[in-house]
Amino acid sequence: MKSGSRRFLDLLEPIRDQLYRYARRAAWRTEDVPDILQEAALTAWRRFSSFEEGTNFRAWMFQVLINTIHNFNKRVRRQREVPFDVPELELSASMEREDAWAGLLCQPENLGALLDRRIVQALDRLRDEERQCLLLRLMEGFGYKEISALLEVPVGTVMSHVHRARLKLREDLAAMAVEQGLVRESVS
Repeated sequence: MKSGSRRFLDLLEPIRDQLYRYARRAAWRTEDVPDILQEAALTAWRRFSSFEEGTNFRAWMFQVLINTIHNFNKRVRRQREVPFDVPELELSASMEREDAWAGLLCQPENLGALLDRRIVQALDRLRDEERQCLLLRLMEGFGYKEISALLEVPVGTVMSHVHRARLKLREDLAAMAVEQGLVRESVS
């Protein structure tokens, strides 16, 4: 039978890249990512005796990572500028965005031109809860129930966060596509 340390490392190795990818996107400061990963791994290793064999190690490890990121982000105390009154888009502006989005979908090769720092900036503009849920759902493939358990929030809340995050990213991508001249503002 393998020692606890060896078993822990065997379970950790296959998800190492996923943990890194998530930490890189969820941490407020990318320079903290190595420290976050090290602290999360050390915390998980210390608590490994509480891990129930046969349960989902990946979900358990992500829970440790999420808590570690939360603690690091709290220490940074970076002020997020979230307006309290978000004005409604005028109907015409909203329709232009819809046309731009449709144009972007018709020419998916143009989307590749947008995948740079502006995408990261668009993700950074999301509220923390929205970004966290979106990253866990789309990038890491967790189901809504799993995310609900990881973040200890109701499933409906997770679904709302993912939905709002997708809408906000869609708006940002459509605006970027128009700004870059990749699509026309309105498709007739």
